[in-house]
Amino acid sequence: MKKMKKKLNFDICTFCNHKCSFCSNSDERTIKYQTTLDEFRRVMRNVLQYVETDELGLSAKGEVLVNKEFTEIVRSAKEEFGIGYIYISSNGALMDEAKAVEVIEAGLDSIKFSINALSREAYKEVHKVDDFDKVIANFKTLLKLKKEKYPQLKLFLSSVIDMSQEELEEGFRELFGKDFDLIDGVSLYALTYTPKFEVDSTKQPSAKCSIPFRELYINSDGTLGLCCKDYFDEVNFGSLLENDFMDIYNSKAFKEIRAMHKKSEFPNGHLCKKCLLFDGGM
Repeated sequence: MKKMKKKLNFDICTFCNHKCSFCSNSDERTIKYQTTLDEFRRVMRNVLQYVETDELGLSAKGEVLVNKEFTEIVRSAKEEFGIGYIYISSNGALMDEAKAVEVIEAGLDSIKFSINALSREAYKEVHKVDDFDKVIANFKTLLKLKKEKYPQLKLFLSSVIDMSQEELEEGFRELFGKDFDLIDGVSLYALTYTPKFEVDSTKQPSAKCSIPFRELYINSDGTLGLCCKDYFDEVNFGSLLENDFMDIYNSKAFKEIRAMHKKSEFPNGHLCKKCLLFDGGM
């Protein structure tokens, strides 16, 4: 049987040590769970019988470094399952030098820090914790490690700051000095849909989404979900710990989602419709 080619996202931790003002993680409706190494391996064996992937994301709705078995999960993904490119997005507060060396040696290929302010005061206002100095120091350590020992390591920064791309890059250049040139990319994101925002879902969606066709999103509890916007588990196709992947992938529920996206027709109030018409203007 020919395997299907997919981008794979396994959100192994939905607990978070920050409470960012733009994020739904701190809402009590967000399900909190940490994937264990055993659960990770069981789910991956199930999925990879049918799916071929070159890359694996291990973070989405929480802070991945809170997961106590993160390092072993990375090592399993690299050594047991042969994933070529493993990446995470993190707020960076827990990525001190010891942890950085540990996870890089385990096989982590790419680290992105989400830094949503350029000063300590503004950072505390957005992230709701006073971790700015720690996060900047941790990213400087990563740049030093890349320069001195791990040149293959990919390092990225992202932010939802309300400024231009040029202003953001200049701000980060001031923070990181000459080592800024070691950064592989800086992304400025507009605010996208998250359930904490109210959206008029009676409108017609204004965009197309490829996620149901090109990607697989696995929740921290081992269920197959739809995407990282679904903080409150509105769309859940079933447990990959209890069911064969193909049974879930070919289920009526998943087929209906794909049909909705092909036609761009969604019931009012549906998660996808709310997301696709959200314009970041809130």
